[in-house]
Amino acid sequence: MLAQLRLARVTRTTITRAMHVEAEAIPYEAARLRAERLLVLAPHPDDEVIGCGGLVAQHLRENRLVRIVVATDGAEAGSNPADREDESRRGVALLGDAPIDFLRFPDRRLDDAVAPCLREILLDFRPDLIAVPSPIEIHPDHVALSRAFCELVQRDETLFADLAVAKVAFYEVSQPIRPNAIVDISDVAQAKYAAIAEHRSQTALRDYTAFARGLNAYRAMTLPPGTTFAEAYHVVELPSLRTTPFSELQRAVSPRRIEVARETLPISVVIRTKDRPALLQEAIASVREGAYPCEIVVVNDGGAKPDVDDVQLVQHDQSRGRSIAANEGVRAASNAFIAFLDDDDLFHPEHLWTLANAASGSAHAAWYTDAISAFLRMSSSGAYETHSRQRLFAQDFDRELLLIDNYIPLPTLLIPRESFLALDGFDPEFDLFEDWDFLIRLAQRGDFQRVPRVTVEVRHFEGGSSIVLAAREGTPEFRDAKLKIWRKHAALIGNDVLANVFERQKHRAGELFSSLVETKGQVDALHIGESRLERDKRHLIGEIQELHEAENRHVVRMRELEGMVQVLNETCGRLETIVEHSAVLTDQVHARSRENDELRAANAATHAALESSRVEIDRLNGLLNMIFGSRTWKLHTFVERLKGRG
Repeated sequence: MLAQLRLARVTRTTITRAMHVEAEAIPYEAARLRAERLLVLAPHPDDEVIGCGGLVAQHLRENRLVRIVVATDGAEAGSNPADREDESRRGVALLGDAPIDFLRFPDRRLDDAVAPCLREILLDFRPDLIAVPSPIEIHPDHVALSRAFCELVQRDETLFADLAVAKVAFYEVSQPIRPNAIVDISDVAQAKYAAIAEHRSQTALRDYTAFARGLNAYRAMTLPPGTTFAEAYHVVELPSLRTTPFSELQRAVSPRRIEVARETLPISVVIRTKDRPALLQEAIASVREGAYPCEIVVVNDGGAKPDVDDVQLVQHDQSRGRSIAANEGVRAASNAFIAFLDDDDLFHPEHLWTLANAASGSAHAAWYTDAISAFLRMSSSGAYETHSRQRLFAQDFDRELLLIDNYIPLPTLLIPRESFLALDGFDPEFDLFEDWDFLIRLAQRGDFQRVPRVTVEVRHFEGGSSIVLAAREGTPEFRDAKLKIWRKHAALIGNDVLANVFERQKHRAGELFSSLVETKGQVDALHIGESRLERDKRHLIGEIQELHEAENRHVVRMRELEGMVQVLNETCGRLETIVEHSAVLTDQVHARSRENDELRAANAATHAALESSRVEIDRLNGLLNMIFGSRTWKLHTFVERLKGRG
């Protein structure tokens, strides 16, 4: 019961939509999206400038390498392909110098045939940033190019190794996306709109310049003031595309997306379960999330009756084994095609649509997609969390290899019900590898068609009740189960089969090893470059530190000089005051000098008057002495005495 309660708390990251805080829902700061080698994948001539012309212009202005690939001829609605190519060349020339590859696939008929061309260009150019149309674009060529690129990365291991350090930037043209990076293109916006205007054959039909300008202005809304135009991107590391289904990518870019099939087939999905109600609900929900019109048959192989709605339930009172449970589910199904899903695995929304598209009009014995293996363990919170996702199941059909090992998980398959019943279904003698035994027998009837798209998640719960984990590879039980398969089909496994499988796997391993060696060499070169950059960084840090110290010394000296300037200013102020007082004193001195001159003149005049008076006095004294000495004065004196007045 405890195990059941724990399983009921499994953390779902693939179906449950997470809530985002505002800053996670839309960027509020501009991203500097740069690379040394930018590759732009454009569906039509003009998408390269409408979708990411600003990003291209910024790279070219910084002398970074840019290469543009235009997938279709753009001949829709009678347009002249040659004219449209000339328009692209003229438009890009306004942004800078970048070569353009025109693949010239028919407009509105772009499909997987573009993949080999993309592979050749990717290996030749080796970009570290790839601009790709978003997976939710409206035009079918846009979606086809996006899907072709993603599936090329998923299925081509050599290509993946060469581009492991690259980033992918999904851009918007006709359908807004939920971006995680917004690039400020205000500095190159006018060049971008001039480049769009060069596509006269298209702007004559619709004002794409105005549309792009409006979208870019809207994208600047959340960025800091001063940003007038911006481009929005959803950026992912290329390795993450290796394990991301296209539908999951579509959900990441936009919360809503409708997958369209050319034709629906009558499909019944058989789900085996036993006492794992929470996982069963998740499995059923994963089927329904794709909205494919299918029948769901649930086979409960003993245990408590599950509470499920709108399914056909086959109830076993006692466990009868996995093989019989699957066989009973197929017999109860009413549709011509059968898909299987165990209760601990998941379909991605596009799974049944993808298989239906592949099987429509096809004469193969079975069809299958790729799967991701998700390994979950119990967290400290008591819930299961995914700790590893591996691309273990991505192998083209090889009948001989299937005799040696099973590389096709059962949930990835679509099988005609008639073929299943004609082969008597799963062998009840097998409770492990019953699907492998059946596929060996089915493969004798015809080839299987692989659709190299990740559409299924096979989950393994550590500490859970998974049969696969209960009999891990390398255990005696696992080995015995394999030996049992090989003994049953020993007549098919001759020396030639073993030799052929060995040679093919050896060749494949050799290619992988070569890719790994090359990748290791690139990684080693990156490590060396990183060490060199680290050394250069330390050297630059030392130089910067010295510059800071010199700057500090200059700042101190400048402050000293500022102090001296202040003292000089104060001294100048005092000198100006002294000069002003000196002028006043000078005026006073001049006045006193004038007064002194006047006094000197007056003194000289006084001296002259005194000298004149002294001379006059001397003259008068002489006269008096003369008088007093005369006989007359003496007679006069005698007479005065006689009169009594002397």
